[in-house]
Amino acid sequence: MVKKTFSIACAILVLSVWVLAQTASSEKPAAPTTFDERLGADDGAALAILFGANMRGNLDLCDCNHPRGGLARRIGYLEGFKKRFKDTPVVHVEAGQFWYNSETNTPAITAQNDFVARAYSRWPVDVINLSRYDLLYANRILTKDGLAERTAAMPMIQNLISANGKFASDTVAAQPFLIKEVKGPRIKGVKKSIKIGFLGLAEPMHSNSGMIDITVKNMFEVARQIIPKLRKQCDVLVILAHSEIAGALKLAKENPEVDVIIAGNAETVYKPREVGKTLVVCAAPGNTQEGDLRLYLSPQGRISFKFLSTDLDALVPTDMAVQAFADEARNALFRLRTR
Repeated sequence: MVKKTFSIACAILVLSVWVLAQTASSEKPAAPTTFDERLGADDGAALAILFGANMRGNLDLCDCNHPRGGLARRIGYLEGFKKRFKDTPVVHVEAGQFWYNSETNTPAITAQNDFVARAYSRWPVDVINLSRYDLLYANRILTKDGLAERTAAMPMIQNLISANGKFASDTVAAQPFLIKEVKGPRIKGVKKSIKIGFLGLAEPMHSNSGMIDITVKNMFEVARQIIPKLRKQCDVLVILAHSEIAGALKLAKENPEVDVIIAGNAETVYKPREVGKTLVVCAAPGNTQEGDLRLYLSPQGRISFKFLSTDLDALVPTDMAVQAFADEARNALFRLRTR
């Protein structure tokens, strides 16, 4: 009886130790307590594409249970990234719907969009894709009369792209794509640079009535026309598509020459997808997260990618100059709407 009791006790002890070991091994790693910890260690990225979307004219934090976003944190992320990863050059990208829907052209909305244009000129965004919701305001500032003066005051105009947007006859249409040549200490080889082609597309508004969206052309047809020509001019081909995930996946399937598609309107879908050799990643809704796509070069010159999507929360540094500008905009718009 004593021997049996001892055996049972030993079994319980072994089982308890096994359970404790399993519990310890399944514990999640501690959450980062600093922004540098969140960015992680320098793992040799040759360059990075940082992107956001769906700001919808709001330069401030998202008004939700867990305040995130805001241009001051987005610029803070950009500056913090450059400071931590000095050997990794950055291309800063906007995937679309950064202006408030300008279909309702009131003085307050026009002023709100003017503030965004000024912000994107003072804190430059290298490539700015126009969604269908951005196109009406874009037509306004791209009007031929006075365009040179507006471009001098708001140089962000030069960075607008839209391959399938419809523009009025009295405007200068945005360019369909931009090619950015990036140099850095980790970009070696004969050329010592990487050319990244950014093609801008916008998905039409879905309607059950069968009506045609008058703001944009068919993005799939336009993509097929432009991509073969653009592919010859760049080392990496990226589509900025302000579209839902289904549209982005269809673009990837129909255009296998494309390296990356950034879906600007996929809402809560963050997990990257692969369609053949094309990587499809998504921007966060409401500008609440920063898209962080890092590119790596092998000794043989092959390019690979790593994708992160990081909350723009209180752990991200706030650029105080941008915050002051956002405060100025908020106060001015309040006075305009309540006068």
